[in-house]
Formats: sequence, C-alpha cells, structure tokens
Amino acid sequence: MIKLDYDGEEFVFENEWDTAIPITVRKKDGFETEIEVFQCCEAEAKEFLRLYGDEPFSDDAFEFLHKKIAPLMLEHGYREEADGKFRNRFYYTYVIKSREEVNRAAILPSSVTLSKDSIKNRKNLTTFDLPLYLDEEINAFITVKDGEIVSIAAENSSFSNDFDEDGVDVIEIGTETNIAHRRNGYAASNCAALAASILAENDCYVTYETECTNVSSQKSAEKSGFVRYGRCYYYIFRKIDKD
Repeated sequence: MIKLDYDGEEFVFENEWDTAIPITVRKKDGFETEIEVFQCCEAEAKEFLRLYGDEPFSDDAFEFLHKKIAPLMLEHGYREEADGKFRNRFYYTYVIKSREEVNRAAILPSSVTLSKDSIKNRKNLTTFDLPLYLDEEINAFITVKDGEIVSIAAENSSFSNDFDEDGVDVIEIGTETNIAHRRNGYAASNCAALAASILAENDCYVTYETECTNVSSQKSAEKSGFVRYGRCYYYIFRKIDKD
C-alpha cells in the first residue's frame, strides 16, 4: 500500500527545511508493506513495492532506494544523512495494547513522574529538554540517582489509527539513560511506568521504536512488557549547505 505525503513534501521543499524523509517503509507482522512517500518519488516507490514488498528491509532493497531516491532528492538540494552512514538502518517496532500487558515487576521505586518538584535543583544528565516537557505537559517518568536525573521515558507523539486493523489511536514513547547509569533497569522501569500511566488515562495502544542494532534497547522494551510487531525504515536526507 502506498500513501502520498503531499503535505510533508510541500512543507519541506517550500521552506527548504533542513531534514527531509521522502520515503518511510513500514511492515507489521502478518500484513502487507506500507509506504508513505513524496509524490516526486511515487514511481520509484511503486517499483520498490513490486520488487521488495515481501522483503523491504533487505540490503538489496536499501540499495535500490539509494540508487533511485538519492538522485531525485539531490535535484531538490538534499543528500543522504551523514553521507549514507545510516542508509541500511531500520527500526524494530513494539506495542503494548492493554494495562494488563505492562510488566509492573519492572517498575523500580526510583521511577517518578516528571514534575517541577522532581527536577528541582537536580542536574539533568539526559539530552531531553525537561522544562519544555513540563511547559507542554508531556507525560514522562524519570529516574533520580544521587541528586541527578539519569534516565527518562517520555511521550514522543500521537498517531491516529496507526493500527489500521484495529482502528485504535497510538501514543509512541521514547527513552534515554545516561551512559554511566545503563544496565540498571532504569529504562525498562520508566517505560513500564509511563505505559501504565498512558493506558490508565487513554483508550489507545502504546508503541516503542528502537534501532535494529540496539540490542539493549530491545531488551528494555521487552522487559517493560512490549511485544515486537514489525519493522520500519526512514530514508533521511539533509539540506545541502549552499555556502
């Protein structure tokens, strides 16, 4: 299935936005491959689907996209992210569909709700903009260790009807733990606590994405109660600096 991303294409090209994702490939286990693509790449997407619809994440499939999409984007002034460094990087996607699926045993006492009080006078060792999250009332859980914020899980974004077969809204979450504090179960704890909080307040599914090479992140997701349901790929381009 192919969906044309008219709005995204118009916004990127008219505003000369610094990042462009002309094609996104998703495949849920047991379902057909789904592609969202800029109209300028529609013909290439159709050919890709015909050739690689059953195996859209193979090296041959990625090489096809590179040969077909990269020249088109170059005409618009965009080149591959980091000169193609992440060309073959895809993500595993996970889901929790109900509160009963959350592994509450993974939740540690150190996981607390993000609030003004929980971050007051504490150094943030993550890259998340916590004051901004508070201002925008984004749901998140953090881990505080020795007066420092060392781990967080937070809502990333919401998508309507991402699960077409169920017609259920989806809230995606993401997580980060400071490198010096990993392998302590903090990510799994915060993800489980956040998923439980979201599902208690919303009629939705909670999803999580992690790079195919990030085994520790995959383990954290599974420990939280998430179940792998598919894969996705974002072909990322950057605006070429005219100077």
